[in-house]
Amino acid sequence: MRQPLFSALTVLAAFVGLSSAAVAQPMAIATLTPPELQELQRLVPRSAEDYYNVGLMHQGTGDLAAAINAFSQAIRLNPSADYYFARGLAYYDQGDLQRAIADFTTAVRNDPQFIAAYYNRGMAYLALQNYTAAIADFDAALARDPQFVAAYYSRGMAHFDSGNVELAQRDYERARALNPAMTAQYYDRAPRPLTGGP
Repeated sequence: MRQPLFSALTVLAAFVGLSSAAVAQPMAIATLTPPELQELQRLVPRSAEDYYNVGLMHQGTGDLAAAINAFSQAIRLNPSADYYFARGLAYYDQGDLQRAIADFTTAVRNDPQFIAAYYNRGMAYLALQNYTAAIADFDAALARDPQFVAAYYSRGMAHFDSGNVELAQRDYERARALNPAMTAQYYDRAPRPLTGGP
């Protein structure tokens, strides 16, 4: 079972309807009690899981360099898809999209069903304006979870930015059909207009 992660990407994905099959709910460091946080800070990591938990703590507090270092130690001890994915999120949050893509790629190589890794790699490609690669990753995520609202919306953004307004509208409408309660509020503030305008 995947451990929960905290990052801007997973919070956005949860907001726009990321299914539970794609990734666990994000871990909110703020929900830890002060004694729990102090215990985590005192942890002397020995195992890959210890380093992973320390990395999550650093990522949750915004210390991305320390998070990347801890995730790298976890990977050294156990090169699991989860640890590569976590480090990829930290690299993404740090703005190092190429390293994020490399880690997400390793995660999907290690676990071809890792939906959130496809999705987040697609988001990195979208940020780099590599729309073909982004769409391919959103397609891969949707092939594994056809109810993944965020992937429809993000693929719609990639289609819109690449000039294919008709496909963008189709994806936006699919996202809206899957989650009408959320989309009425969210799409009005969306960076790409639902109707494909300027």
